[in-house]
Amino acid sequence: PNMELLFKGPNLRDFDFGFQFAPRNRQEAKRVLRIIRFFKQKMAVKKSPANLYLKAPNTWRLAYKRPSSQDHPFLNKFKECAMTSFTANFTPDGNYATFEDGVMTSYDITMAFSELDPIFANDYDNIPDNEIGF
Repeated sequence: PNMELLFKGPNLRDFDFGFQFAPRNRQEAKRVLRIIRFFKQKMAVKKSPANLYLKAPNTWRLAYKRPSSQDHPFLNKFKECAMTSFTANFTPDGNYATFEDGVMTSYDITMAFSELDPIFANDYDNIPDNEIGF
Protein backbone atom coordinates (compact mmCIF):
# COMPACT_ATOMS: atom_id res chain seq x y z
CA PRO A 1 0.00 0.00 0.00
CA ASN A 2 2.87 2.44 0.67
CA MET A 3 4.21 1.90 -2.85
CA GLU A 4 0.88 3.03 -4.29
CA LEU A 5 1.06 6.20 -2.22
CA LEU A 6 4.57 7.00 -3.44
CA PHE A 7 4.03 6.26 -7.12
CA LYS A 8 2.00 9.01 -8.76
CA GLY A 9 2.81 8.09 -12.35
CA PRO A 10 5.71 8.62 -14.75
CA ASN A 11 7.27 12.07 -14.79
CA LEU A 12 8.53 14.18 -17.66
CA ARG A 13 12.02 15.48 -16.99
CA ASP A 14 12.91 19.16 -17.31
CA PHE A 15 16.35 20.51 -18.23
CA ASP A 16 17.82 24.02 -18.13
CA PHE A 17 20.86 25.13 -20.08
CA GLY A 18 22.61 28.47 -19.82
CA PHE A 19 25.25 30.01 -22.05
CA GLN A 20 27.12 33.29 -22.00
CA PHE A 21 28.24 34.85 -25.25
CA ALA A 22 30.92 37.54 -25.30
CA PRO A 23 31.52 38.45 -28.95
CA ARG A 24 34.93 39.95 -29.68
CA ASN A 25 33.97 41.81 -32.83
CA ARG A 26 31.05 42.84 -35.04
CA GLN A 27 31.04 39.57 -37.02
CA GLU A 28 30.79 37.42 -33.88
CA ALA A 29 28.12 39.72 -32.45
CA LYS A 30 25.96 39.28 -35.55
CA ARG A 31 26.38 35.50 -35.25
CA VAL A 32 25.18 35.67 -31.62
CA LEU A 33 22.13 37.66 -32.73
CA ARG A 34 21.34 34.98 -35.34
CA ILE A 35 21.64 32.26 -32.66
CA ILE A 36 19.24 34.10 -30.34
CA ARG A 37 16.77 34.72 -33.17
CA PHE A 38 16.99 31.07 -34.30
CA PHE A 39 15.95 29.69 -30.92
CA LYS A 40 13.23 32.30 -30.34
CA GLN A 41 11.75 31.70 -33.79
CA LYS A 42 11.90 27.89 -33.65
CA MET A 43 10.17 27.70 -30.25
CA ALA A 44 7.27 29.86 -31.44
CA VAL A 45 3.90 28.41 -32.42
CA LYS A 46 3.31 28.26 -36.19
CA LYS A 47 0.21 29.25 -38.14
CA SER A 48 -1.25 27.15 -40.94
CA PRO A 49 -1.07 28.67 -44.45
CA ALA A 50 -4.74 29.72 -44.27
CA ASN A 51 -4.34 31.05 -40.69
CA LEU A 52 -7.11 28.71 -39.52
CA TYR A 53 -5.05 26.37 -37.36
CA LEU A 54 -2.07 26.53 -35.09
CA LYS A 55 0.82 24.11 -35.52
CA ALA A 56 3.14 22.89 -32.80
CA PRO A 57 6.55 24.53 -32.47
CA ASN A 58 9.72 22.64 -33.26
CA THR A 59 10.87 19.82 -31.02
CA TRP A 60 14.49 19.19 -30.14
CA ARG A 61 16.80 16.18 -29.99
CA LEU A 62 19.43 17.04 -27.41
CA ALA A 63 22.70 15.21 -26.92
CA TYR A 64 26.03 15.80 -25.26
CA LYS A 65 28.66 15.30 -27.94
CA ARG A 66 32.32 14.35 -27.86
CA PRO A 67 34.86 15.98 -30.22
CA SER A 68 34.41 13.00 -32.55
CA SER A 69 30.67 13.94 -32.87
CA GLN A 70 29.64 10.77 -31.04
CA ASP A 71 27.23 10.92 -28.10
CA HIS A 72 29.10 11.22 -24.82
CA PRO A 73 28.77 7.82 -23.09
CA PHE A 74 29.36 9.12 -19.56
CA LEU A 75 26.64 11.79 -19.52
CA ASN A 76 22.89 11.34 -19.51
CA LYS A 77 20.81 10.92 -22.64
CA PHE A 78 17.63 12.77 -23.56
CA LYS A 79 14.40 11.83 -25.23
CA GLU A 80 12.82 14.25 -27.70
CA CYS A 81 12.10 17.59 -26.00
CA ALA A 82 10.02 20.72 -26.36
CA MET A 83 11.57 24.08 -25.51
CA THR A 84 9.42 25.52 -22.74
CA SER A 85 11.21 28.84 -22.31
CA PHE A 86 14.00 30.93 -23.75
CA THR A 87 15.34 34.04 -22.08
CA ALA A 88 18.06 36.41 -23.18
CA ASN A 89 19.76 38.80 -20.79
CA PHE A 90 21.32 41.66 -22.70
CA THR A 91 23.16 43.11 -19.70
CA PRO A 92 24.57 40.04 -17.90
CA ASP A 93 27.47 42.00 -16.45
CA GLY A 94 25.10 44.45 -14.77
CA ASN A 95 25.82 47.39 -17.05
CA TYR A 96 24.81 48.59 -20.50
CA ALA A 97 27.77 48.22 -22.87
CA THR A 98 27.75 48.13 -26.66
CA PHE A 99 30.12 48.13 -29.57
CA GLU A 100 30.19 51.23 -31.81
CA ASP A 101 27.32 49.91 -33.95
CA GLY A 102 25.08 49.33 -30.90
CA VAL A 103 25.45 45.54 -30.60
CA MET A 104 25.77 44.41 -26.99
CA THR A 105 29.17 43.26 -25.73
CA SER A 106 27.74 40.30 -23.79
CA TYR A 107 24.64 38.11 -23.79
CA ASP A 108 23.34 35.42 -21.42
CA ILE A 109 20.78 32.95 -22.70
CA THR A 110 18.84 30.36 -20.73
CA MET A 111 16.83 27.61 -22.36
CA ALA A 112 14.42 25.25 -20.62
CA PHE A 113 13.39 21.95 -22.19
CA SER A 114 10.88 19.29 -21.18
CA GLU A 115 10.94 15.74 -22.49
CA LEU A 116 7.84 14.67 -24.40
CA ASP A 117 7.91 11.04 -23.19
CA PRO A 118 8.64 9.67 -19.72
CA ILE A 119 11.58 7.35 -19.06
CA PHE A 120 10.67 3.68 -18.67
CA ALA A 121 12.85 0.84 -17.39
CA ASN A 122 12.91 -0.87 -20.78
CA ASP A 123 14.40 2.30 -22.35
CA TYR A 124 17.70 1.09 -20.91
CA ASP A 125 17.56 -2.23 -22.78
CA ASN A 126 19.39 -0.93 -25.87
CA ILE A 127 22.03 1.07 -23.98
CA PRO A 128 25.40 -0.57 -23.30
CA ASP A 129 26.18 -1.37 -19.66
CA ASN A 130 29.20 0.99 -19.63
CA GLU A 131 27.01 4.04 -20.41
CA ILE A 132 24.86 6.01 -17.97
CA GLY A 133 21.75 6.14 -20.13
CA PHE A 134 18.84 8.40 -19.25
